[in-house]
Amino acid sequence: MIEKKIEKKRLIEMQEITDEDYKEFIKSHDEIVIEDRIGGKPVKIKIGDKKRIKKFQPENFELEGTNVWSYPKRGDWATHRGNYRGNWPPQLVRNILLRYSKKGDTVLDQMVGSGTTLIECKLLGRNGIGVDINRNCIMLTKDRLNFRYKTLDYDSEEVTIKTYVGDARNLNVIGDESIDLIATHPPYANIIPYSKERLNGDLSNEYSIDGFIEDMTEVARESYRVLKPDHYCCILIGDTRREKHHVPIAFRVMQVFLDEGFILKEDVIKHQWRCKSTPFWLKKSIEYNFLLLMYEHLFIFRKPSSEEEAEKYRDSSRWW
Repeated sequence: MIEKKIEKKRLIEMQEITDEDYKEFIKSHDEIVIEDRIGGKPVKIKIGDKKRIKKFQPENFELEGTNVWSYPKRGDWATHRGNYRGNWPPQLVRNILLRYSKKGDTVLDQMVGSGTTLIECKLLGRNGIGVDINRNCIMLTKDRLNFRYKTLDYDSEEVTIKTYVGDARNLNVIGDESIDLIATHPPYANIIPYSKERLNGDLSNEYSIDGFIEDMTEVARESYRVLKPDHYCCILIGDTRREKHHVPIAFRVMQVFLDEGFILKEDVIKHQWRCKSTPFWLKKSIEYNFLLLMYEHLFIFRKPSSEEEAEKYRDSSRWW
């Protein structure tokens, strides 16, 4: 009998990165580098410079009314920038925060990337917690939060924004049922690798779809633990192709969240724009007969309260 050796994944604990840590970091760093382990050029992003903000709020912003969201031009108010690969548009985040939270609530983004969610929290009067496995991402987030802003609502208290290097599968510093809203944009397996070195806990290093879904199962479990009942968890996730066939990562992720006990409130289709490799792959799609993926799913889950009748939502819940 051959004994199969299973390597248990080590989950790092959360470590807070303070304003003082950021100030110390920029004394010796004027940029952060997001490496690419598959041959692409590293992305270098300047940090530590004085912010020249032209506007703090978007012009002509309106809440979305359907479940198809499309943003041909990414918002550029405050410190929002599009030079970090794969970051979600601030218009989408603003819709989530305005619909599913209120001023003074605490919002968690456990794969915070370049900080889009936390910037919107600061502008909209929400407290925020940002976590990322990559220390460079946290420093970039701290840099983009490094501006003064006071809302016109003088009754609003100043918000608290905290950032951590940590693993989305182990939110050990965050208490049970303490979060009002979760809004996050995970990588889709290794579609966009965010670190050249293999950081322990970096989901963008996971080539195996089964391995990625196993990791997302742990993310779902932690999300359910920290979220308050009758509150929302929003996950933006896309699909991929392998061997010229569609791989439905998004629906498998949806299943693990439903399996954990969430109820599906909405499934929003988000149109993909400005993909730098689109012309190249469009030519390949015609040559090799496959279709380009130009959308993502924004799953909006609700954590039911213990007093609710589960049967009422059986068709929007785990059905298998």
